[in-house]
Amino acid sequence: MTARIAIVVPRCHERLVGGAEALAWQYAQLLSESHAVEVLTSSASDYMRWDNDLPVGDEQREGITIRRFRVERGRTPYFHSLHQIMLDRFARTAPASGCQRYGWPEALEEEFIRAQGPNCPELCTHLARHADDYAAIFFLPYLYPITLDGIRAVGHRRWAIVPALHDEPPAYLKTFAHLARRAPRILWNTIAEQRLGARIWGVDGGNVVAMTVATELEVPARETQPYLLYCGRIDVSKGCGELLEGFDAYKAAHPESPLQLVLTGHDVLGVGKRPDVRYLGFVEEQRKFALMAGAVAFVQPSPYESLSIVLLEAMAQRTPVIVNGQCEVLVDHVNESGSGVVYRGSEQLVRAIEQVEALDAGQRDVSGAKARDYVLAGYSRAQIRKRLDAEVAALAQY
Repeated sequence: MTARIAIVVPRCHERLVGGAEALAWQYAQLLSESHAVEVLTSSASDYMRWDNDLPVGDEQREGITIRRFRVERGRTPYFHSLHQIMLDRFARTAPASGCQRYGWPEALEEEFIRAQGPNCPELCTHLARHADDYAAIFFLPYLYPITLDGIRAVGHRRWAIVPALHDEPPAYLKTFAHLARRAPRILWNTIAEQRLGARIWGVDGGNVVAMTVATELEVPARETQPYLLYCGRIDVSKGCGELLEGFDAYKAAHPESPLQLVLTGHDVLGVGKRPDVRYLGFVEEQRKFALMAGAVAFVQPSPYESLSIVLLEAMAQRTPVIVNGQCEVLVDHVNESGSGVVYRGSEQLVRAIEQVEALDAGQRDVSGAKARDYVLAGYSRAQIRKRLDAEVAALAQY
């Protein structure tokens, strides 16, 4: 008998291509091969305000039911004021204090969580009324009120959380630690993320499930000049400010170098026109993979990642990678694959660029083979599907 599965995620739309949204949709696709899957989500596509810009109601996509619920409270300047208070407090307190870092009362923590949006009370009402209809319910990521309130609306234990946890200030709120500790199942993306959960939340359980990554080799792009590549949201929170500073420092040290920096994705930062920086906007998947395959190196400057899909995609294309050493997940990918370069700060980024430029053809081949083998060994479709099925079977026992 076909089981009915729900996946709860703040946003779901075909133009949302990264992060938790991509993870949720891939899980929906994999589980829909043998189950009836519903994605429960908001009617918003933009996390900056959570405006209701998508139709409320049901949509069918690839055999999966998407149920969108109206956002009753989005994100306003009030949230940014609370967020700044959090950042200031975070900067003044020692990391050793763990999830006790803020000392905020529970009411203030929950006010922060709800102020960031999206708040969808009708989605929670749906879960309260229909939770028993689902054999398993997956909530992701940990950060939003749609997860906190949705879990509280469920009257059984057949649910799991997929945290997509980063080492970021909101993760230290006690509310999230309490949520994780009472979760029947936790699905981690990497061992490094699992270690982070143990350190911040005091959670020892859960299994690494991860997600599958596109691995078909693409013909390298033929660009007029050699280039570094970054794909994703172009934002300060993603380390792109430091990336641009580091690239400027590299060009100042090597004024005759023809190397360019190529960026694709949503430009939140406002790159504008800069010497030797090309912003391509959104590109098709095949074009993205071709750019990865043809790059001198793919740079992942983000300090906050629980997996980094684009990094693994670039590694599958045999491309040298340069990663921010502030992110433990990225460092693990480099160390475990035996390929890539880690940097910390703009000065080391300059040296990392110099290091990958100095690789000869043989060295690039060896590094590329290690990177690709690492992705093929851990992120195949069959492997992820098997892990997901095991989680559904385990939840059925609750």
